[in-house]
Amino acid sequence: MAKRIGAVTATSLNVRNEPSTQGAVLGKLSRGEKVEVREQLSGWFKIGYGTESGYVAADYVTIIDQQPAADYLWEMEEVQAAPLAPPADRQVGPLRSAAEKQVGGTWNRYGGLLQTLGDIIEVDPAAAVAVLCVESGGEGFSPDGRMIIRFENHVFWDQWGKNNPNTFAAHFRYDAAARWKGHLFRDKAAAPWASFHGDQGQEWRVLSYARRLDDSAALKSISMGGPQIMGFNCARLGYDTVAEMFERFNADIRHQIIGLFDFLRGHGTTSPMVEALQRRDFYQFATSYNGKGQAATYGGRIESNYNLFLRLRG
Repeated sequence: MAKRIGAVTATSLNVRNEPSTQGAVLGKLSRGEKVEVREQLSGWFKIGYGTESGYVAADYVTIIDQQPAADYLWEMEEVQAAPLAPPADRQVGPLRSAAEKQVGGTWNRYGGLLQTLGDIIEVDPAAAVAVLCVESGGEGFSPDGRMIIRFENHVFWDQWGKNNPNTFAAHFRYDAAARWKGHLFRDKAAAPWASFHGDQGQEWRVLSYARRLDDSAALKSISMGGPQIMGFNCARLGYDTVAEMFERFNADIRHQIIGLFDFLRGHGTTSPMVEALQRRDFYQFATSYNGKGQAATYGGRIESNYNLFLRLRG
């Protein structure tokens, strides 16, 4: 991960030889001093101190280096070469309950790549397993081989409908008070309205119709694959167009998983989502990833899956 620089905010901050208040004090830092943050642990930063390393309480250091990362994970050779599955001795089991099969199965299929990516952005891959399971049950594709998608009517309104309100109103509906709810579609103005979420065949039918109206706007209005990343985030993942993101995600689960980590990291040396996962603050993570309206629900489910995987991993 790119180098991070932090500034001390406490009047006097102890540097210890281990990430614990019981650790020996190696020295002190004053307010405003700059430190190189090498690793983030639970409540602590590992920093460069002289020719060695030390540990300081993370609450009293603010990351100030926001220099953009010049690369994307999908461009890195080590990521491209990483095996998809973990080695046999790192797979988990036995998997008895439906929840264990979902969480453990996700790791057993993708854990090799998840571990490589987690090491790079300094996030426990258990968190990525939990997110994938909540977003799509750990699957990136339907049985028919097509990528799992969700068409968001309210996003299509933002991307296209507000400039074409009459046509939009004839074919798409959503609840203005809770925009992610009440999604209905009809392909003909005289046809009855029908819901479509929960049926991948219908999701693709709606997408196909919307693409005829505006291809780019339609693709920006769907969440894609295992991580369910919205198409309008294509630039954050390093893609020149949403069509490029769609084609890659629809071709290979590897692109979906790598895309999740590029999305978490963003363009900077760190990001609020990465930091939330490092703190195991799943509510704050879900606020950024899923939106405030569903943060409690998604945050709780992510935490539950995370804890289940920790038990499986031992």
